[in-house]
Amino acid sequence: MSRHASTSLGSFMRAAELGSFAAAGRALGISPAAVGQNVKRLEDDYGVKLFNRTTRKMSLTAEGSLLFQRAREPLRELDEIDHLFNEARGLVSGPLRITAPKRLAYRTVVPLIAEFREAHPKVEIDIDASDNVRDLVDDPVDLAFRIGAPADSTMIARPLSKLPVYTLAAPSYLQKRGEPTHPQDLSDHECIQYRFPSSGEKWVWAFTVDGEPKRISTHGSFTFNDPEVILAAGRAGLGVFQMDGYYAGEDVRAGLLTPVMTQFAADLQSLYLCYPSRENLPLRVRAFIDFVLSRIKKDCFSMGDCLQT
Repeated sequence: MSRHASTSLGSFMRAAELGSFAAAGRALGISPAAVGQNVKRLEDDYGVKLFNRTTRKMSLTAEGSLLFQRAREPLRELDEIDHLFNEARGLVSGPLRITAPKRLAYRTVVPLIAEFREAHPKVEIDIDASDNVRDLVDDPVDLAFRIGAPADSTMIARPLSKLPVYTLAAPSYLQKRGEPTHPQDLSDHECIQYRFPSSGEKWVWAFTVDGEPKRISTHGSFTFNDPEVILAAGRAGLGVFQMDGYYAGEDVRAGLLTPVMTQFAADLQSLYLCYPSRENLPLRVRAFIDFVLSRIKKDCFSMGDCLQT
C-alpha cells in the first residue's frame, strides 16, 4: 500500500487481511501498537467495534466485515492515484503481479526479483508459482513467464531463450547397460517415463533426426509425475530419461548425470515473457520487462546459468 496504508483505514485493512496487528505492523513498517491505535481511532470515529479479539485470535465483527468489503476498492483506487503521481516523478512503485512455472520461479525468477527489488524497493511483488496457464486478462496478473508461445495472438510475447531437451542417465546405469548412440537404441534400454499430472498422458520423447523433429514412444518399468522425482530416479541409476538441460544442468556439472545422444537433442520450444499490451503499461511493469531482458542470457537453458554476470 501507499501512504494511505499508514492511515487508520489502511491499518484496519491490513490487519483484516493478515489477521493480526503484529503482521499488519510488519507489512506497513510501523509498530503493532501504532496499528492498534489507528484501528481504535477508526472505531471511535464510527462508534462501532471492528474486531473481536482474544489472546489467541482476532476476527472481524459484522461492522468490520462491512467496512472491509466497502473500503477495499476506494482504497485501491487511492493507491493507484499515488502510483500515477509516482510515475510522473519517475519513481517505480506499486504492485507487480507475476506468474511463472514452478521450476522457473524458484531457480530464476526469485533471484531476478531479489535484484529488481534492490533497485526499486517501493515495488510490491506477488508471484504465482504455478504450472497452470493463467489468463492475463481475467486473472490479476501483469506479466507471465510462459513455456511456448501463447495461443492468443493479441498478447505480447518476448522470447527469452530456447528450451532444448536432452536424454540423460547416471554413469552407473551407462556402465551397466551401455550408452545408446541413436534414438532407435532406446528399445533396448530402461526408459523412465513422465506422466503429465493434469492430463495423465505420458511424455513422448523428442529428438532431432536428420535435421527434422521426431517423436519416439519409449517403454520402461518406472513412471513418475514429478520432474524432481525423475531426476532422483535418474541419479539412482534406474534408467534413461529426458529433461530440459536447464533443469538437469546442476547434476550434469556435478557428474551425477551424463547427456547421451547429444547430436539428437531437440529444441522443442522457447521461454517467453508475456503481457497483454504495449500500451499504457505502468512504469513498474515496463521497468521489470527491461530488467529481465537485460539479465536473461540467450539460449542459456542448454546447461548453463541463466542470469548475466
